[in-house]
Amino acid sequence: MPKALVSLISLCLAVRFLGGGQEVPAGTGSTPLKYEIWVELDDQAKILRGREEIVWKNTTSEAVSDMWFHLYWNAFKNEKSALFEESREESLLGIKTEKGGWGWIDLRRIVLADGTDLRPTLEFMTPDEPRHPEDQTVARVRFPAPLQPGEEAHLKIEFESKIPRPVLRTGYYRDSYFIAQWFPKPGVYQEGRGWNCHQYHLNSEFFADFATFIVHITVPARFVVGASGRQVRTVSSQDGKTITTTFVQDRIHDFAWTADPAFIRLERDFIADLEVTPEEYLEVAAKLGLPPESIRLPNIKMILLIRPEHRSQIERHFKALRAAIKYYGLWYGPYPYETITMVDPPFRTESGGMEYPTLFTAGTGIMTDRKVLNPEGVIIHEFGHGYWYGLVANNEFEEAWLDEGINTYSTGKVLAQAYGAGMFSPSVFGFPLAKIFNFPVYYDYELDRLGAILVAERDPITNPSWRFLSRTTYGLNVYQRASACLHTLERLLGENLMLRIMRMFQMRYRFRHPETGDFIAVVNEVSGRDMTWYFDEFFFSTLNFDYGIASFRTNKKKNLARGIFDRNGSKGEITEKDARKPRGEAADRESGEREERQDEMFLTRVVLRRFGEARIGGGFEIRLRVVFEDGTEDFKFWDGQSRWAKFVFERPSPAAVVEIDPERIWLIDSNLANNSRKTKPSRAGIFRLAAKAIFWVQNSLHFLSALS
Repeated sequence: MPKALVSLISLCLAVRFLGGGQEVPAGTGSTPLKYEIWVELDDQAKILRGREEIVWKNTTSEAVSDMWFHLYWNAFKNEKSALFEESREESLLGIKTEKGGWGWIDLRRIVLADGTDLRPTLEFMTPDEPRHPEDQTVARVRFPAPLQPGEEAHLKIEFESKIPRPVLRTGYYRDSYFIAQWFPKPGVYQEGRGWNCHQYHLNSEFFADFATFIVHITVPARFVVGASGRQVRTVSSQDGKTITTTFVQDRIHDFAWTADPAFIRLERDFIADLEVTPEEYLEVAAKLGLPPESIRLPNIKMILLIRPEHRSQIERHFKALRAAIKYYGLWYGPYPYETITMVDPPFRTESGGMEYPTLFTAGTGIMTDRKVLNPEGVIIHEFGHGYWYGLVANNEFEEAWLDEGINTYSTGKVLAQAYGAGMFSPSVFGFPLAKIFNFPVYYDYELDRLGAILVAERDPITNPSWRFLSRTTYGLNVYQRASACLHTLERLLGENLMLRIMRMFQMRYRFRHPETGDFIAVVNEVSGRDMTWYFDEFFFSTLNFDYGIASFRTNKKKNLARGIFDRNGSKGEITEKDARKPRGEAADRESGEREERQDEMFLTRVVLRRFGEARIGGGFEIRLRVVFEDGTEDFKFWDGQSRWAKFVFERPSPAAVVEIDPERIWLIDSNLANNSRKTKPSRAGIFRLAAKAIFWVQNSLHFLSALS
């Protein structure tokens, strides 16, 4: 069916909901919040001029006397904002802004549908501690009378936003634009608590209610536009100088858009029957314990906006996106929207690697190497945010790990399934050295573990975003450490059980705002065990997990004990020479040696230590494995509650190797070097250890540079 006809039918089936006379497809309106926004880009002045109509329904049992708004771009207004002041705490210079590069947002007019002017009641609020009293990223207006349960507020707003030079995911460079957090956005009203509406902090991302959006974007005619939602029509002005494109989408909680005259726009279809085999449906359904027909995936329109200089990477982008749609869909639930737009971000707008509902930015370079999973890793990660940030939609200000950590874990799983291990590669002036050298390959969970052990004792994973020690501890905790803890949880419970946990959490809390307690409840429900201890120990605390081998020795057991012994009414001494004799005196030396070899036993003593403060709980134990020189093995288990435990083995062979946690279940163990010992260390082991050390140092520097 021609696209124009499809759009026409969609518009004919639409229903009206706002006074602007625009239409929205039938079946929407399920959310308590509705937006219609008209925005025009002034390309010369770098300003957005907008009108916004909001309908908000009070679905609580409380009367609501006011409405709080996010005015995010005021974070870029001056150096007194919370964002700039927090950035200076990170470094002496903080965020750099060029002259004339500041951004801001002004509410020019805000009235109710009956004409009541709310602008005189507007005041800026600073709800968070520590205080930043001159921050203007949160404002509220008061209603003339409290809004009663079930009643609606219909607000009409006029605003003007100065687009900043590139800073934190949004801005412009020449005629390239990425526009995010750009319109006045209500907070989330929570019964018993009021408006949840935090200031724009350096570390935090965002939190908003699900809504229906209709957005009309007017730009100069030469621009190519992409945005959240479905594009339903594009209309040229009478003079042909501008175009207005309308996007609509139900059940999303944010809206971002981009415009660049250089974009190449491509469309492809994700056709589920071509991407997923019947055998794959059966395999995943069996793991989930669900009928295969219940996990079938829908077809989805994939849209790519890519820079001309990256044209050669088009197929890599679509291949990665297909893998993300496939595995996130099979494992965690089908993608519920008709379209997904990925953006190769406009040059120097600092908007790469960020997620928005039904739209995300990737990011790549002119020179890439296929052994290095970039842009694949970014594409899969940012699409995945559409599940945890987009559909589950936790409060990223207060519990960022529920999106960032869960999605880091999910990304690693998808990358491993679709691509295998990726190669680490530093670059010089954008040239990947992997084109010349073969660097080590690794899976994401290995890098996650590295991040986890660096910050375990600094901040809890569950800290509010702006209360971490630094930007680095925020990133390593809510991304890497949370992911490493989830991988460990998977190894404790089993892969299939963990998959069921993740899917239940995703499907149960779609279009809701779950908290950490909700995730723990799902873990306990699906696993049939009380895993609360695990989260107390590793998510809510700053305890270091480190179990290791304190000492190990294996010796030949003596046949006799030395000393004075009573024998036949008299005392006699057993000497060292006696103790070394065979148990039976043999007729000749040869037979004596043979008897000694048959009878000799070895004692192996192993002392385990809990070096860290974190403890194993919930009935789980740590496993000790002893390998003897004759090839036999023995195993012991320790609950890990005390500071140490001692184990003794008596065998006819000396021990060669002792190790704890041989299956590497406890991925978050901070020191794997003390997990095993050998009786005969080799120089080869030293070289292997040195190579691994160099590898992890390189990865540490690579990861920390990515955070900066």
